[in-house]
Amino acid sequence: MKSEERLLELIGNIPEEMLEEALNVKKIRKKRVFYGIAAAACMVVLFLRFVPAGQVLAAQIKEYAERLLEELFPPKDITLSLEGTEENVVHEVYGELPKEAEDLLRETEEVSGGNADKAGFAIYVDTSSFELTEKEECHIIRGKRTIYTREDAVRDNAAMLEGLPEEEAEQKILEIMEHTQEFYDNFSAGEIRIMQKQEVSAEDAARKMREEMSGHYANVSDIIVSELPKGLYLRGDEGLSGDCEVKEVYFVDNGRGGVFVITASYIVEATEGTGARFHSMIETFRVLELSDYTQILTSDEAELTTEDVK
Repeated sequence: MKSEERLLELIGNIPEEMLEEALNVKKIRKKRVFYGIAAAACMVVLFLRFVPAGQVLAAQIKEYAERLLEELFPPKDITLSLEGTEENVVHEVYGELPKEAEDLLRETEEVSGGNADKAGFAIYVDTSSFELTEKEECHIIRGKRTIYTREDAVRDNAAMLEGLPEEEAEQKILEIMEHTQEFYDNFSAGEIRIMQKQEVSAEDAARKMREEMSGHYANVSDIIVSELPKGLYLRGDEGLSGDCEVKEVYFVDNGRGGVFVITASYIVEATEGTGARFHSMIETFRVLELSDYTQILTSDEAELTTEDVK
C-alpha cells in the first residue's frame, strides 16, 4: 500500500471519488523531490472538509498532523563536515501545520484573522543530538544535556586511577564526575529559535534586527541574500575569542505578509562543530502553505505552484 493510501486510510470517512482525486494529484508534470507535497496537501484539505466535527479525538488529530509531516518529509541522511571530518547523520522532520488547518482540526468553524496569517513550516533536525521545545510560539532547537557518568570518568582517567587504594580512587572518580558535569552544564551549547512575525516584511524585519544587533555586537554584517533557506541573512559576533557569542539570523517570507525569523546562537569556538550542525538543519527549512486552494510555498528548487496542482 502506498504511503498516501495509508495516511488516507487512517483519516477515514473520505468519499472514494475524493480519494482518487487526491491520489491523482501525483500525475502532475514535474517530477521533483517535493512531488508528494501536492498530494499530501490535498489530503489535508479533504480531511478538513469531509471528516465530521467531533468524530476524531484531539490526540488522534495531533498524531495525524505528525504523520502527515513524516509522509511529506521522511527521515534522511545529511552529510556534515565537522572540523574537517565528514559524517552522515540521520535527520527527522519537525514543524507545524498552518494555523487555519490546526483550527479546523480543532473543530473551529471560523478562522481568526490573526491565525489565518500564520503559515506552517518544516525543518530537518538531528534528534540524536538536539532536543525540541516550544515556548510562547517560539520553536527552540538546542543541544541535549550531556551527562558525564562514572563509566566515563573511569575510562577517561584509567591511567591516573590505576594503583590508587579503592576508597581514594572512588573519591577521585566522584570529584572528576562533579567537575566535568559542571563544565558541561556551564558550556554554551547554543540554540536555534524559529519565530513567525505577522504584518512585517523580511526586509523591514532584517533592518530592525540589524539596528538592535549593532548596539550589542562588536561586528555586524550587512544584510545579504540567503539561498538556503531563500530569504535574507544577517550575522553578528562579540569578537574573535573562543567564548564570544555568534548570532546568525535568517529572514524567510511566509507568503502571508509576514516573515519567519530563524536565529542561530553559539560561541566562536563551536563554529566548526555546533555551528556547522545548525547550518545543515537551517538549510532544510521550508515554508508550508496548505489552504483550501492547496497553495504550497516551497523553495524555487521545487518549482511547484498552485497552478501545477489544479
